[in-house]
Amino acid sequence: MAKGTVIFLFILTIIATLLLGINIGKKIGISQSTMGNQQLIITPSPTIKITPTILATPSATMKKSTGTTTYTDRRCGFSFSYPGSFIKEKSVNGQATILADPEDPNATIVATCDKSLPRPPVTSDKIESITLDKFAATLYHDQNQDGTPRDEVIVKHPTSSMEIILAGYGDIFQKILTSFQFVY
Repeated sequence: MAKGTVIFLFILTIIATLLLGINIGKKIGISQSTMGNQQLIITPSPTIKITPTILATPSATMKKSTGTTTYTDRRCGFSFSYPGSFIKEKSVNGQATILADPEDPNATIVATCDKSLPRPPVTSDKIESITLDKFAATLYHDQNQDGTPRDEVIVKHPTSSMEIILAGYGDIFQKILTSFQFVY
């Protein structure tokens, strides 16, 4: 399979996790010792099916706290603050991070990076220029398959040229964007 196709499928997997995996938080109990596999199937085109599986590790995800926590991705070169009550997951391939509020299925954040990321298929009136850590970024106002809104921000790291994508929606997502910083 071509590298571009693999990257495209990877990004679609992340988006699928955001689109259909919002209910993961509802299925994770604080007293549970493990979380079963969640399988999500979407059909972005008539010929492509994506089946991401997210596995949680009890020690990293079942700890509930308050306040804020700083997430740092050294591989991609960024950090941001998020609510301490969120549960942090890694995608199956370990390339993306999913932050989910176990009590609010609409509060999910996905973050990853790559050399080149596909842009969400939205009309020009749903694209906005913003600034993250003093650098230009693009905000795409998109929606999930069920019609609920979803925002995606793509920004290029100033020194590594990696493209970073953050996806989510709402007040918590906006707070994450304001706390975003590049790590050099």
